[in-house]
Amino acid sequence: MSNYHSQSDNELRFLSTVRQAVAPDSDMPRDKRAYPEIFAYTDDRQLVDTVENRTDLDQQGLASAFMDNADPQSLSVYCIKNLDEAADIIVNIARNRVPEFSNNRHIIQHAHKDISGLKLWERFSEDPITVHTTYREDSELRDKTIASFIGITVADWGIADSATLVQCTRPGMPQSTSLVPSIHIGFVRRSRILANLSEAYAMMRRDSALNSWCFISGPSKTADIEAHMVYGAHGPKEMHICILEDTKK
Repeated sequence: MSNYHSQSDNELRFLSTVRQAVAPDSDMPRDKRAYPEIFAYTDDRQLVDTVENRTDLDQQGLASAFMDNADPQSLSVYCIKNLDEAADIIVNIARNRVPEFSNNRHIIQHAHKDISGLKLWERFSEDPITVHTTYREDSELRDKTIASFIGITVADWGIADSATLVQCTRPGMPQSTSLVPSIHIGFVRRSRILANLSEAYAMMRRDSALNSWCFISGPSKTADIEAHMVYGAHGPKEMHICILEDTKK
């Protein structure tokens, strides 16, 4: 099985690109042609072929790497076999967390078939918890999002070597669902986990109609104040990811 854990090569390439971009005399007008390696055309065919021909065993390895790399980011990851298991996890989180800014317990969820399959409204029928869905026609969607302490989203892709979710903004699937609530619960199917950023960009470039993406790696955090780590300064203070153990079609 391939090793998906090493980040050293990616880091070295990234730093090399930065060094080229901020080279001496960088205040002078520059031309793309002077930096052929940075602006070279990218042929994604090999990367796409690798992704599309990955075996289920390969995907298991990527899911395992995703979980390993999530731990240093204070990111909770669950491998689940079905939506009932996912609903159990969400119910447990919702019942055992106290909203930060209100006594009201609201949940906002993406208008996506995987999330509607959770049937959370049934799970919370006897709880003081209100579940909202991000239907684009809802004129009160903004207020419902602000009132919610949990946001549930579905990602387009996951990236194993950084435990990152890649989420495209679509009608009924706004970025605000993952950014505004104090707790973010993200879903990704195991068959949608990629090895690294190179694969992610290759898959994203295949659909030129999608031009608004959000990369999410763990809860919001900052150490700007006296080098003390603080969670939730610019977004959710807590994040959970459910990897749905499907197999590639």
